[in-house]
Amino acid sequence: MSENARGDGWCWPMQGSHDIGRVGEIRHIISPYQLDPPPICFPGALLDPSLMGLAPDILWKQLNAIGTHTRGRNEKDDAEISSAEAGFETIQRMERAAVWMVASMLGGTPADTDGYFCGGGTEGNHMGMWIGREFLNDWMEKKRLQGDPQPSLQGIAVLCTPMVHYSIFKSLNQLDILCRFNWRQCDHSTPCGWKHLPPKSGSERLFLVGTDEAGRMDLPSLQMTFDQAYTAGYRSFLVVGTVGTCLTGSVDPIEEMSRLMERMEQTYQVCFYFHVDAAFGGFTVPFLEGSPRIGFDVPRVRSMVVDAHKMGHLPYPAGIFLCRKNLQDNIGMDVAYISGHRDDTFCGSRPSLAPILAYEYYPFLGVEGQRAYVQACIEARDRLLVMIQKCFGADSTVVRPLPCSPWTNFLPLEIRIENGAVPNFLKNNDPASRAKRIEFRRTAHLAPWQLRSDGVPSISGHPMSCPRIAYKLCIMPQHTIPFLKQFVDQLERVVREAGLFGK
Repeated sequence: MSENARGDGWCWPMQGSHDIGRVGEIRHIISPYQLDPPPICFPGALLDPSLMGLAPDILWKQLNAIGTHTRGRNEKDDAEISSAEAGFETIQRMERAAVWMVASMLGGTPADTDGYFCGGGTEGNHMGMWIGREFLNDWMEKKRLQGDPQPSLQGIAVLCTPMVHYSIFKSLNQLDILCRFNWRQCDHSTPCGWKHLPPKSGSERLFLVGTDEAGRMDLPSLQMTFDQAYTAGYRSFLVVGTVGTCLTGSVDPIEEMSRLMERMEQTYQVCFYFHVDAAFGGFTVPFLEGSPRIGFDVPRVRSMVVDAHKMGHLPYPAGIFLCRKNLQDNIGMDVAYISGHRDDTFCGSRPSLAPILAYEYYPFLGVEGQRAYVQACIEARDRLLVMIQKCFGADSTVVRPLPCSPWTNFLPLEIRIENGAVPNFLKNNDPASRAKRIEFRRTAHLAPWQLRSDGVPSISGHPMSCPRIAYKLCIMPQHTIPFLKQFVDQLERVVREAGLFGK
């Protein structure tokens, strides 16, 4: 590399300046979470400043959380920490305690649950898909050895709704369960212009399940989709349920799905692997009165992921992958130079900041503290819903709240602002339209809210029906009544300017 290039300032300088003043720039960064008024779309709890005072002391010690530390049967049992690295025993004990605190709210116990802190929902979903693939492949191999010449004629079938997080499809591509899966352009008789249909090839193993009017997996559709896959020759099934979809906050009926899988296994001698993506709802659903069971107290749930950096008060990244005891053995590798001689995680070396902060903060907060926090979020969401309905009327065709879950603090809102329909440039995917769409999000009245248009089916039970165009509003306690009223007033002005108020 030439010295001229180094002089341009874009690469690592040859000589060090011995001046750490540049680090001071960090203090001037403005986070969206600190804005006043705060954003109404970012799903994340504000961090406790006193908790974050521990961060510098943790980071400089270079504590590596490598491995899984839940192999023992209780908090004091260190005998079976098979994948731990030597020298980091304190962090291993802290992470183990933090993992089991979270698992205790999800039907898990030290005797039946393993897990570790990971990079987030995407990594946790990848672990679930990876373990699921190996689990089902082992089942098929055992059937073959027992004399079944064709234990699963077509391999593994994937059953999920189009509301699942994109990381599910990303992982299935990486694992070669699907072949370079991407959504394709609508080809209905009256095309909507969005990419929302499965590709014509490369997704034969994907069987999309319909949703109900609230965006939850529809059980009759799950039964019908299973029948289609079974008739096509599939005998092993990877099922994904979502607790807090990224599009509307809907919660799939996990317990009812499990019961259906039990009946199908007994009737048809098939095998299911059930993974639950609770990245958002894992820190809301268990803390609300009368909430459904979503975790390891549901028999067929084998793995799940929750994100503590969303509603769990921890800094990014703070995903937590959980699974039934010893399921990680399906993907573990022997590693001679690690003290525990084994790695059964996706990432290997991991930062220790999130598990240490969880170990410190969750006992301080208590279950009751988290319950109060989540309840405050739900109450704020419900206040906004009442304001919107009062302003626009329950029968408005322009501003229409979609059904919202009682277990998550999302308010999905369908807004039609131009002649009763979304502008074409928001729907088309050509380069010119994409450029207009980016500019629209930056400058238009709707810019403070995230436009979501990628997968909310418009017809219940029909997963490939044209999607609705909806905004996903995530309401937090910092969204005060004056702020919510200001939000509704702004929305009313937009609708009036479009000449659509009262429609």
